[in-house]
Amino acid sequence: MNFKTFYINNHRIKYREALLNDPIFEKFYLIENPHQDDIVAIPDGCVDIQFTWENNECRGYVCGSFLQGKKSNISTYQRCFGMKLHPGIQFKFLQKKITELLGCRVPLSKFLEISSFEHRLGKLACFSEMIELSNHFFREQEVAPVNMIASSAVKLIVGTPGSLRVSDMIQSLGYSQQYINSIFKYYFGVSMKKYSDIIRAQTAITYLDATNIMDVIIDLGYYDQAHFIRDFKQYTSLTPKSFVDQVCRTKAGMVV
Repeated sequence: MNFKTFYINNHRIKYREALLNDPIFEKFYLIENPHQDDIVAIPDGCVDIQFTWENNECRGYVCGSFLQGKKSNISTYQRCFGMKLHPGIQFKFLQKKITELLGCRVPLSKFLEISSFEHRLGKLACFSEMIELSNHFFREQEVAPVNMIASSAVKLIVGTPGSLRVSDMIQSLGYSQQYINSIFKYYFGVSMKKYSDIIRAQTAITYLDATNIMDVIIDLGYYDQAHFIRDFKQYTSLTPKSFVDQVCRTKAGMVV
């Protein structure tokens, strides 16, 4: 699933990404924003590692998912190079619980000796060279073992997508609701219900590009149009109609 993380509504902002077939990273991306125009963050339930250029110096951060669509802190930087981890993937150097990263940007230097890497990355201008350098550095970091229960729950949520009731998932997994919820929240920072809502909104973004609003409501199991509009706006900051007009039809904005 190609998770959408930003709504960009200004053609002065340049965005590039490289989708990967990789067990750790889903994608790398580069945002060039010389005029520091607003960028909206969209919840995706993932952890990103981002490097921003501040006064010509490169600084790294670990960034947790937002829980609602809102202006991103990267709007204040002229350049941001990021890498998105697959859901549930954690490096062992991340000592903080994911719950403590939600909606936050924590300096990467709190977890790693990163100054030499920041210095080398900061001198690069080519996206492919940034990817190559980052791949080499982070392949040397140890990845924490994947929790099979949390991983199985995510596969159910993404596979449905996001519309399967939590009670049905619990029954399918064969453990108590309290046990599964506690494990899931430890690895993802949010409840299974909240994560399902995020995935459903992410899926709606993709569906709206090819399907009318009423079909999306039916396909993804929203109660009614009001429920869909409320949820979609919460996670993207746009109504479905505004999204279709600005992103799908006129291409005035883009979701990436």
